[in-house]
Amino acid sequence: MTQTYPACRLDTLLPPCVVNSPELAGYELARAVLIRSTYIPGIRHRLGWRGIHESITPGLRPGSLTAKVHDLPGVFSFYPVDPDPCHAARFLLSYYPGPEEALVEKYSIEAGICALAPDYMEKVRNFVDHDDFAGLFHIGCVECLKSDHGIFISFQALHRLGWIAEKGIEIENENGLFQAVAPGGIDQDLPAFDICMAFFKPLAASFSYTLGAVPSCFYSRTRKKENRRCFLETEEQRLTLGYFSNPEKSCVPDWEDSFTNIAWTGQMPFPRAFENELWWTPGLTGTGSSLDKKAVGLMTKPRFILLTGFLGTGKTSFLDHFIQAQTAANNFVAVIQNEIGEKGLDAALLDQTYAVTQMDEGCVCCSLAGNLRAALSDILDRFAPDFIVLETTGLANPANILSELQELDDLFEFGSVTTLVDGSQGQHTLERFGVARDQVRLADVILVNKCDLPGADLDGIEKQIRQLNPVAAVRQTIHGAVHPGVLYGANFRNSPRRPLFYIPGTHATHEDDQIETRLVTLDHPIDEAELNALIKGAGEQILRVKGIARFNGRSGPMVFQYAPGTCRITPFAGEETGDHFLVFIGLNLEQHVFQKGVLA
Repeated sequence: MTQTYPACRLDTLLPPCVVNSPELAGYELARAVLIRSTYIPGIRHRLGWRGIHESITPGLRPGSLTAKVHDLPGVFSFYPVDPDPCHAARFLLSYYPGPEEALVEKYSIEAGICALAPDYMEKVRNFVDHDDFAGLFHIGCVECLKSDHGIFISFQALHRLGWIAEKGIEIENENGLFQAVAPGGIDQDLPAFDICMAFFKPLAASFSYTLGAVPSCFYSRTRKKENRRCFLETEEQRLTLGYFSNPEKSCVPDWEDSFTNIAWTGQMPFPRAFENELWWTPGLTGTGSSLDKKAVGLMTKPRFILLTGFLGTGKTSFLDHFIQAQTAANNFVAVIQNEIGEKGLDAALLDQTYAVTQMDEGCVCCSLAGNLRAALSDILDRFAPDFIVLETTGLANPANILSELQELDDLFEFGSVTTLVDGSQGQHTLERFGVARDQVRLADVILVNKCDLPGADLDGIEKQIRQLNPVAAVRQTIHGAVHPGVLYGANFRNSPRRPLFYIPGTHATHEDDQIETRLVTLDHPIDEAELNALIKGAGEQILRVKGIARFNGRSGPMVFQYAPGTCRITPFAGEETGDHFLVFIGLNLEQHVFQKGVLA
């Protein structure tokens, strides 16, 4: 058999700062492989994943995530911990069964109670904040090592992870105490190795797919687990796959007290017990062709949504719900965002596992025209998405881009112009600004958002919308939460009710409405009360403020978001870079904001 080495250069997977760092490379490599291999839905499905969600937490090593696989209905968590003495990155693996799954009965009584609690899935999603909870469902350990000799991925787990309750276990219900486990009975007896294997199969296949290589070595080692009091007698098994630059100088993590029941290198037939595993086929060519959409002729064009709405109407919240719904349906969403001002915030608020392309500085009507085809072509080549959403700035007039979109029908199927309107402030906004009126006129789906806020005259705003656009579908929402099927039909089968007119001539822009934007770079904490007083004093002159800032009396950077009628300050969940700023959008900003000296 011909030896195959990795075809993928590590500098295309890893940041330059970690390529030569054994301590960091393993963590970044595992994360990059998992994220890269799940970009394309067809590839993700073929590798064995149902879905992956990365948990980005400041201060933690990269690689914390939850995942679902085809072989089991529950959720896995993958959590980085300190490296081993050989600098291999180590990840704790836990499995959270579904409450109705038979495996629940194999876990401890305490874990079973947690699995039936109302907040069970919430804790699973936020497992990084609940160490003790995650420990109840721990099943094994995964290691990733990048060394001078190659790349190694391995896992180890007990065949029976369990223990005996010497004194028994009593629990209380509505009828009082009852004996859940008799003295000397088994509290937990979990087939941990088999469960880990359900995760390791797609993980190893993802490494082979991403590296473009057949493994150069494979080892299976087993050892008797030391018989500890109360623990079940069992064996521990470790599987290791290696991708070598020089197999003769391999350095495989080993156990001194183990015996090797399988040792395979590239010159031998595949080991019979594992010969059908997908990790031997990096090109996913089991049926003669890759499952890349282009390779199998699945050239259906993605649906395109133009998402518009005036400042602070909730476009990013709607987009987040849209992405979650499509991900649950095994669809991939690519997003193009553009920001008015010199800093982009919305991309930082979206989950970074999604494709987000920041466009050039400026609003869509000014700077996007020359870049859209290039951005779309790049996204199609890299990600083969099912949906593309162009989220315009709140000051963009969709009329200025619709003509260009008509020339891009070779790249996508046009789905919708979806516009959000603020239910509490929308009437006043539509009266004041021509851009806001054009956003409503050109939509086929209109969402009246923030309907729960005080002062929302929903009948009045819908009447005003109907005067501007009598044909669009209009729905009321809170926090942008609405299922895409309600708006667009199953698989976008609803035919959009497009406006019957086109806005001729020169279209309204934010410059016509005398709206300006100003960026404030912050090198020191600011006073929250003074900022709120500044905004309140400016009245209707300030339309939007957003950014990342430090405030006196608050710990860590905060996301600040203001729109008329609402103001929110929340902890910033991204990586702290020291880049703090506020973007002000409004009228006469020099007079009403910057001459006050509050931000100096």
